[in-house]
Amino acid sequence: MNISVIGTGYVGLPAGAGFAKHGHDVTCVDIDEEKVEKINNGECPIYEEGLPELLDEVVSEGKLEATTDTVSAVKNADIVLLAVGTPMDEEGNINLDYIEQASKDVVEGMKEREGYQTIVVKSTVVPGTTEDLIEIFEESGKKAGEDFGVCMNPEFLREGTALNDFLNPDRIVIGELDEKSGENLEKIYSKFDAPIMRTGLKEAELIKYASNSLLATKISFINEIGNLCKELGIDVYEVADGVGMDHRIKRDFLDSGAGFGGSCFPKDVRALIKFMEDEGEEPRILEDTISVNEDQKTKLVEQLEDHYPDLSGKKIAVLGLSFKPGTDDIRQSPAIDIISELKEKWAEVKAYDPKAIENMKEKHPNIEYTSSYEEALEDTHAGLIVTDWEEFNAIDRGDLQTMNKALLLEGRRMSYDVDEENREGVTWP
Repeated sequence: MNISVIGTGYVGLPAGAGFAKHGHDVTCVDIDEEKVEKINNGECPIYEEGLPELLDEVVSEGKLEATTDTVSAVKNADIVLLAVGTPMDEEGNINLDYIEQASKDVVEGMKEREGYQTIVVKSTVVPGTTEDLIEIFEESGKKAGEDFGVCMNPEFLREGTALNDFLNPDRIVIGELDEKSGENLEKIYSKFDAPIMRTGLKEAELIKYASNSLLATKISFINEIGNLCKELGIDVYEVADGVGMDHRIKRDFLDSGAGFGGSCFPKDVRALIKFMEDEGEEPRILEDTISVNEDQKTKLVEQLEDHYPDLSGKKIAVLGLSFKPGTDDIRQSPAIDIISELKEKWAEVKAYDPKAIENMKEKHPNIEYTSSYEEALEDTHAGLIVTDWEEFNAIDRGDLQTMNKALLLEGRRMSYDVDEENREGVTWP
């Protein structure tokens, strides 16, 4: 089938490349001409494991191309996927400007389309949004459910493993306006080995928010338990292992540490809080999930102050800037708050990340960035491990000998070979 994907970010591009891998003809649409040119040259504009290789392959085979011409892309598409951002404002509301504008652009292509097609919202939106967008789509002069279909198809991708998650999903959720809409969308998933759930538009929208909010709550819960473990002098990871052996709970998302970040969990939990409040509900658990996480982000700095009550002039290495390993995305990363806190206390910050330095420079331009963790640790009074990149497990006693004081404070559990007296976890001994 001919598929057009509107948006080439961390959702749209892995989805486009994935569908192309399964034999569909894919056109990716973006307003950024530089991005479009890169994609058409087989170059990946974002960092995602496995995506550069697959993108180069499907572009070379002629299965995927990119364009800035939305009208042409929509006109020729059997399926149109809307995968643009829905950022959050200061009050927790999601900003629908991008998806509304993208929908208006899609309408112009729909006017020229001959024959049935299905418009699919993949962007994360609160319940009722997809139904509201139908009014825009019908400005094409066509009627939803008759001349074109409408679906809501949430993504459950983790940045860093987005391509693998797309190709090997736990489930595929199709929210449909009507049966024909869902049937048309289901065709493009024929080669995927995953259960498909067909449901309503609002149900599909809420499934995404409920899923992410539950996972975020699980992280905040284990961080509260971790803070208790720290006081008791016991290992939260052993506690989590024992809890996670229960098949009803499972071990996933029970890794205590410096808190969660990224483009999804913080935004989605806050958006669901605001949506529930607007609907007259009191989101007590979700509010606590955010509160615990915000406090958790700077626990490493509090821990550092136990060693250095006055951080003024102290050289501190911050290792890991992305919100998780495997991505260059720094959105809501704990490292942002940690660096801010260190600067407020007049510490001298040296920072390193294998992928996210350029992005962090936009947030914190006036700190020292290094080209390796070895260089970052040199001549410092402590190293803070904020993101558990695999390469940090290679840190050894020799690296610690270059420091003013051999001290590593871990916001993520690491497996490097250093003496126990030189390392300390944020929520474990």
